[in-house]
Amino acid sequence: MTHFIQLSEVLRNYYDIPEQELAKINNVFFPYNLKKGEFFVRSGFMADSIGFIVTGLLRYYYIDKEGVEYTKAFAAENDFAVSYASMLLKKPSAFSIEALENSELLCINYSDWEKLLDSAPCWNIVARKIVENVYIMKQIREAELLLEDAQSRYIHFMDQYPKLHKRLKQHYIASYLGISPVSLSRIRRKLSNH
Repeated sequence: MTHFIQLSEVLRNYYDIPEQELAKINNVFFPYNLKKGEFFVRSGFMADSIGFIVTGLLRYYYIDKEGVEYTKAFAAENDFAVSYASMLLKKPSAFSIEALENSELLCINYSDWEKLLDSAPCWNIVARKIVENVYIMKQIREAELLLEDAQSRYIHFMDQYPKLHKRLKQHYIASYLGISPVSLSRIRRKLSNH
C-alpha cells in the first residue's frame, strides 16, 4: 500500500486530485518487478504500459546499426517510464528501457490509462502536466547536445542528476553525454583540479 501512497503524492504534485479519483489508482495500477538487466520496453517491440518507478534505476537507450548504444535518459524513483510514441502510434518502440538496478514499479496498461483519462477532467490535467514536463526536459537536453561542449554537458548532468552519478557506471554517463569514457575521465580530472 505504501507504493500507492508514493504514487499518489507524486501525482498530487501535478494537480490536487480529489480523493475519490485518487482511489482509482489502486484498481488500475499493478506491481511489476524488474531484475537488473531486464527490459521494461525493448526496441522493436510494442510498448503497452506506463510504469511509475517506486525504487530502482532505468536507462532509455537507442542502438544503431553497428550495435553502438546511445543513452537517451535515466529514470529513477518517482519518475515515469514509458515509450509513449510506441503506444500512441501503435508502432514498435525505437528505444529500449532497461533496469540498471533491481527495480519495483507500479504499472498501468495503456488501455486502462486511456479510460482513466476519460473518467474525470483532473486526469487530463495530470497527463498534460506530465507531458509538458517531459517536453521541457527533452528541449533542454537537445539544446545541450547541440550547443554546449562536453564539459558543460557534464556539469548540467551533475546538476540534473545530483545523486544518480554514484549509481551509474562511467560508460553510461559517457554515452548520455555523447562522449567516450576516456573523455569523461579527462573532464572529471580537470574539474576536480579546480
